[in-house]
Amino acid sequence: MKKWKAAAAVLCLGIILTACSSDQEKEEQQEKPVPDLEIKVEEQENTAEEKNSGEDGSIEGSDEETGERREEIVVLDPGHSSVVAEGTEPLGPGSSEQKAADTSGTSGVSTGIPEYELTLTVSQKLKSELENRGYTVVLTRDSNDIPMSCVQRATVANDADADAFVRIHANGIDDSSVQGAMTICITEQNPFYPELYPQSRALSDDIINELCKAAGCENDGVWETDSMSGNNWSEIPATIVEMGYMTNPEEDQLMASEEYQNKMVQGIANGIDIYFGY
Repeated sequence: MKKWKAAAAVLCLGIILTACSSDQEKEEQQEKPVPDLEIKVEEQENTAEEKNSGEDGSIEGSDEETGERREEIVVLDPGHSSVVAEGTEPLGPGSSEQKAADTSGTSGVSTGIPEYELTLTVSQKLKSELENRGYTVVLTRDSNDIPMSCVQRATVANDADADAFVRIHANGIDDSSVQGAMTICITEQNPFYPELYPQSRALSDDIINELCKAAGCENDGVWETDSMSGNNWSEIPATIVEMGYMTNPEEDQLMASEEYQNKMVQGIANGIDIYFGY
């Protein structure tokens, strides 16, 4: 009799526990989010990641090293043109001093290549390299038959709200023995945008140092002057890159070669990276 009562008690207790457990499970099920919805959201997130990723898992249009697209805009200005912009224009905003809107530039003493052709070739290669590194890049001109004044070139950079204005040139002088690369920026006393001097000087230093390191050429440093109207009209940090002397036979031949052009491009791009802190 005692055994039967004990069994009955156990049975009743089991029923009560089962009922409580059932009620608890119902409450927990009501509190849980719908499983199907969670799966769909997760699938959408995975799909978005797959769309933004390349075959190697990197993000499309991104910097290979950081995995993030760089926000900086760089405007490249291939110096001169086969069609020279006519007339004159002010040295800077509000200036009474006038300068030629543009000039024809120099040419290779050995190769006969005009400066405007060399600068466009290098600028196009530099554009591709910077884009591969994640930058947004704008060219002031993309063909040799576009006449552009110095003010118009600076205006392209200003209108693009660029972060750096890099002007690509090659040098020329009567003495054929002179060689080396340099950059040119405004002075600390610039009458137009003196507040841009620190950034323009830093951009010029970083580019010339890395260019000469990569190309193995003579480093002639940074020339500070307020005589360049293209720099004076720029509302953003600007520099002119004089890659070398086309009037020097050896340097002219080097700059005409694809191998040396690629070295210069790598150096200039490295300098831009350093300037932006990459």
